[in-house]
Amino acid sequence: MLIGVYGFTDKRPVIYALLKLLQATGDVALFSNNRHYKRLLENGESQGHMANILISVSDASPDEIFEQVGYTVDDFEHIIFDMQDTIPDNLSLVFYVKSFSPNEDEQSFLEILGAYTTIKMTYDGKREKEAINVLPISQLWRSIEEIETYHILSPMPSVNLNKGLAAMLAPKLNIKLKTAMTILTRRWNK
Repeated sequence: MLIGVYGFTDKRPVIYALLKLLQATGDVALFSNNRHYKRLLENGESQGHMANILISVSDASPDEIFEQVGYTVDDFEHIIFDMQDTIPDNLSLVFYVKSFSPNEDEQSFLEILGAYTTIKMTYDGKREKEAINVLPISQLWRSIEEIETYHILSPMPSVNLNKGLAAMLAPKLNIKLKTAMTILTRRWNK
């Protein structure tokens, strides 16, 4: 499954929850130009593995990245593209992580994306209809720090995020909703 995650805000809570769920069902790759993901790798490398997850931090385009990392699309069951301005071909799902109203550039990019699911980080306290609404509480950011410090995929302390991702991905992964929720909320062992 090819998944694009787009947005001009910090997408790590969403991407870490996706990694947690997807890694339980096969090999995963995460491609991003966000330098924060280097914290998941030993010695701050730009490319490496965390269990069965390949992480590559690069400015390469989606077309160039596979040549750079030495793998092919077929080497992974799931690939996550942390997108900022380039849209990979043949995406199965697109998540738009939103904080405040999009600016003109962001709105133009959204129109090109086509169908997507909005995950709203409710910094402004305004819930959005038909979106997965996530409260950016301190425990959420604490989990991010724990994941990056200890290289473990801790559960995201957001019931709405976990339920929303489980409901959306369980059918695509051919697992039960309850199984998806269990994966998302259990402690992680390498």
